[in-house]
Amino acid sequence: MDNRRPIISTSAITAPFRVFWSALRDLFDEFLLLTFANIIWAALSVPLFSVACVAMVSNAALPAAAAALAGVLPAAPAFAGLYALSKRIIEGRACKLTDFFAGMRAYALPAWRLYGSWMAGLALILWNLAFYSGVPGLLGGVLIGFFLYLFMLWSALIIYAFPLMVLLDQPSLRQIARNALLLILMRPLYTLVTMLLMGIILVVSSLVLIVPFLLFSVSFLALWAVRATQLLIDEVQNKQVTEAATTTPVEERGRRGQVRPK
Repeated sequence: MDNRRPIISTSAITAPFRVFWSALRDLFDEFLLLTFANIIWAALSVPLFSVACVAMVSNAALPAAAAALAGVLPAAPAFAGLYALSKRIIEGRACKLTDFFAGMRAYALPAWRLYGSWMAGLALILWNLAFYSGVPGLLGGVLIGFFLYLFMLWSALIIYAFPLMVLLDQPSLRQIARNALLLILMRPLYTLVTMLLMGIILVVSSLVLIVPFLLFSVSFLALWAVRATQLLIDEVQNKQVTEAATTTPVEERGRRGQVRPK
């Protein structure tokens, strides 16, 4: 019996907002558990990322990149634990804090590969943005526009990448990247609205309110991302089932119109 909590239909224009509301209900249903998981994530991830942010604000690009990449080592398994726990929650399964640690152990290696690659790409994009911002004229404007677009695409990839890591059956890094890109291309408006809403919540919680970021915001974003990704996976699978059901096989006919047995 499938106890997974119902996934919202993508037929409505308001699908990103409905997924947001569904994830918010999940957060309140498992608030204490997700708060503890978020605190553990923050203890592992925030220190080195804070150093990276301070270095970046101080225009120390190399120390910022080094701190961010070093931060991947503790942060990636912590992220994996959050997403594995989120998967269990949206499936409607009983969850404990030990499931968070189990997710950290089970997905540590793919999480290091995935998050390390993404963080290295992000550092490279930000370095190019900073470099070309000092280039005058049309060329500088075009290159800044290109890397801003690349930054948006790179940010959208991570929305689906971590959920795909826990939702698919032992995917490779290449499969995760390919499927994440396909989901973006399949539903660009859905992805854009989801990314903007997530960005607003992340900025408000981390730069303005602070406390929600340390207590539950990242857990909520993980829940939201898993639900948003599962919705698109369900949509693709339902479409494939519908196409298979409506496709009638062409019968082979022999001489004089006899139907040959298959």
